[in-house]
Amino acid sequence: MKRLTNGGRIDRSRPLTFTWNGEPFTGFAGDTLASALLGAGVDVLGRSVTLDRPRGVMSAGLEEATGFAQVTSGGSSEPLVRLTGLPLYEGLSAEGLITRGKLDDHGAAARFDKRYAHCDVLVIGAGPAGLSAALAATRAGVRVILVEADVEVGGALLRDEETIAGARALDWGASVRQSLGLATNTRVLTATIASLLMDQNGVLLAQRIGAHLAAGERGLHPEQRLWHVRARTIILATGALERPIVFPDNDRPGLMLASAARAYLRRQALAPERGVIFTTNDDAYRTALAWHEAGVAVAGIVDVRPAGGGALRQRAIDAGLAVHYESEVVGTVGDERGRLQRVLVRTPTGTITLETDLLAVSGGYEPNLNLHLQLRGATRYDPSIGAAVPAATLPGQWIAGAASGQLTLADALRTGVEAAHGALAGLGRIHTVDRDLPFAADDESREDPPAPSLQVASPDGDETRSFVDLHRDATVAGVQRAVQAGVRHIEHVKRFTLVGTGVEQGRTARTNAASLTAALTGRPAADVGTSGSRPPYEPLTFHLLAGRALGERYEPRRTTALHQLHEANGAIFEVAGQWLRPSRYARVGESPRDTVVRECQAARQRVAIMDASTLGKIDVRGPDAPWFLDQLYVNVISTIPVGRARYSVMCHVDGTILDDGVVMRIAEQQFFVTTSTGHAAAVVDWMEEWLQTEWPAKRVWVTPITEQLATIAIIGPRSREVIAAVAPDVDVSRTEFPFHSVVRNVTAAGIAGSQIARVSFSGELAFEVSVPWHEAPTLWDALLVAGSPHDITPYGLDALQALRIEKGFIIVGQDTEALTTPFDVGLGGLVSQLKDCVGRRSWERPANRRDDRAQLVGFTVVDSHEVVPEGAALTRALGAPPMPIDGHVSSSCWSATLDRSLGLALVRGGRGRIGEVLHAPLLDGRALRVQLVEPVHYDPKGERRHG
Repeated sequence: MKRLTNGGRIDRSRPLTFTWNGEPFTGFAGDTLASALLGAGVDVLGRSVTLDRPRGVMSAGLEEATGFAQVTSGGSSEPLVRLTGLPLYEGLSAEGLITRGKLDDHGAAARFDKRYAHCDVLVIGAGPAGLSAALAATRAGVRVILVEADVEVGGALLRDEETIAGARALDWGASVRQSLGLATNTRVLTATIASLLMDQNGVLLAQRIGAHLAAGERGLHPEQRLWHVRARTIILATGALERPIVFPDNDRPGLMLASAARAYLRRQALAPERGVIFTTNDDAYRTALAWHEAGVAVAGIVDVRPAGGGALRQRAIDAGLAVHYESEVVGTVGDERGRLQRVLVRTPTGTITLETDLLAVSGGYEPNLNLHLQLRGATRYDPSIGAAVPAATLPGQWIAGAASGQLTLADALRTGVEAAHGALAGLGRIHTVDRDLPFAADDESREDPPAPSLQVASPDGDETRSFVDLHRDATVAGVQRAVQAGVRHIEHVKRFTLVGTGVEQGRTARTNAASLTAALTGRPAADVGTSGSRPPYEPLTFHLLAGRALGERYEPRRTTALHQLHEANGAIFEVAGQWLRPSRYARVGESPRDTVVRECQAARQRVAIMDASTLGKIDVRGPDAPWFLDQLYVNVISTIPVGRARYSVMCHVDGTILDDGVVMRIAEQQFFVTTSTGHAAAVVDWMEEWLQTEWPAKRVWVTPITEQLATIAIIGPRSREVIAAVAPDVDVSRTEFPFHSVVRNVTAAGIAGSQIARVSFSGELAFEVSVPWHEAPTLWDALLVAGSPHDITPYGLDALQALRIEKGFIIVGQDTEALTTPFDVGLGGLVSQLKDCVGRRSWERPANRRDDRAQLVGFTVVDSHEVVPEGAALTRALGAPPMPIDGHVSSSCWSATLDRSLGLALVRGGRGRIGEVLHAPLLDGRALRVQLVEPVHYDPKGERRHG
């Protein structure tokens, strides 16, 4: 195609530069990427995914099946962008897709936005039907949103020269657009695609805002915006799609839908040097006449129907155009690059050859029902247009214009108003309807009936080059194989052949596939029906779905009240259950291992301090609280004396571990429950679920208080002296304050209302002091001062990891799997035999009692100081993969206390394999030998925790 020197709706005063496959080109404002490439003489835009055949552009809208690109803009890259749907802008960079594209490795740098809106009437599609419906609803005073995928409203009016009430239809559309823009109750969204239709009239709209912006504005606004709209009623005015004709070699660059050729001429002033029309209906004659008026040589019109008396056909003959009736294209011939050069036409008198660089085809029109089909809307076959039309509308929805099967302009205007009247009546606003809207269209020329969906048989019988779905490279031969294999249902044919399973969902292939299936199976087309449509209508990027909810706006990083003190102390942070926690406190010149060794030695030999505020804290109180906790935890909670604590585990209903923690009884009807950092919210939800669904009559109140109280852990042999210094009124002696004790409402570091507990996750003598959140810095500083004579040392998660691994303490989710029960990790001794609990019955299942279950064991590395990577597989014998796996490493560290590499692992039948040596293959091809041992590596009797 070439760019004409005048005409079109492009702004020739605004040239835009862009690159295609690294080569610079120039287009104009008003171009799409497809039209800009065609205007630059680029007609081979890529190759088909499966067969590697050259492909061009076959449409001018969202029905495009072959023209896709990888587009880079603003530092972000997006695959599978439809060339025909992307408005050209300055600096656009695109590459033709040889495959299915590549996701952005670094995350999109462009901005994406998300908005929510409600309206009374949502009109999808701004062609003549949508405009008339929106104007009627706007004048009734209801809230209206009009959505149009194109950058301009008008739909078919932008390509067809029609008249409405004596005026140019295009001028009428512009007038309506102006009226809607001035109305305070109406919002018009252009360059916006209705991608997803949901129950109760929820709709997702994808708006490409960058399409409207000049180069200097692009960084000031979001690139795209996702609209969540809830409408009281919806009018689908999505128009109709022109379908291609199936014939041999119908996929060459240079073949295009007749309506698309007309759109490129009228909107972007693009036309071929010499064109041919192949049609089953009168509408394609409009393209031939438009070409003729623009000075294009029309080599011929190939019409499969007999000669008729339609006005458009007569105009073509009067213009001197050659019309070949009862003829069909039986093949195409291309040059060395595959571009169209001539077509082979079978006429009643023989086969002729027509020289051409563009073949415009039209197999008729069919309603665009993708959104209707998303909610399984019913359809019926209409023989008058040879396609499926809506059989009924869904509640709260109306269908107008060509989408309803009414294909004339007069019908579009009429049904648009009727749909608005119906929608308003459903809203109780029928008395406000203006019934005198001047929408009468001029009488249109009578047209002859179209021929049904057409498939031209290959003269040589080879149907492997007759394409039904260009996007999927699906051919007539593929449909034939499906039928020969016994496939009958159109949905099964779809999956057998992949017709309609691409990103365009077979918009131009659906009816041809159904008609071909009907012919091959000897059934009426009405019995075959049409295949369904999946949401979204157009691909949505994950970045668009996320909108602004990226990084910390999606998952906020939580910090404790001591975060700034940790930063000042040189802490290196890591994320743990949304929290930023110090992993270690590095000193100058220290390696990571040196830092962990120093912190561990302080904990084992002197005293160390840690911010434990992130651990989940839940207040459970009420007369039924003891009974309630008995049901959730595996051991008996109701017998805990006031002022004492007990370690426990709660399980899912299938008996697998949900979380562990310490339950402290601080009053007869009040408990202080701790959870792991990552499961705090889940445990609260679990408690609330049981209270609200199973035991709503129980008098129990569950309150999460994690961020009300800050907790600091002080561990090590000298920790008792530090606590005694900051809480002189509390007797912390071994006899008066034993392990698993708790005191409330004491004064620590001058802070009234403090809580001190004797719990340990390191195996050492340890205390946890909890104070109001804002008092944490005061307590921290006081503890550092009190511990300075003992060289008190802050420690982080890396040291805590080593300390707890040495003691064989688990972390739920790391040392457990989805199927792990308390018995698998050596916690069976906690389970009470005197009561029931959630999950208990599941432990009796045979699968939970097998000897070869994954069980927790310890291990030490043999003949090496290298730390085994967590997650490493464990196997009996080395060999080439695949090999049988006996288990995996769940936790691993270098033990400064024991001076060796050790860890925990889940091994099949592990408790019966203590002493066995296994291999841990590494990624570099080596393998470490590990010996299975008991999980508790250090202080197996647990004496050090008593001090």
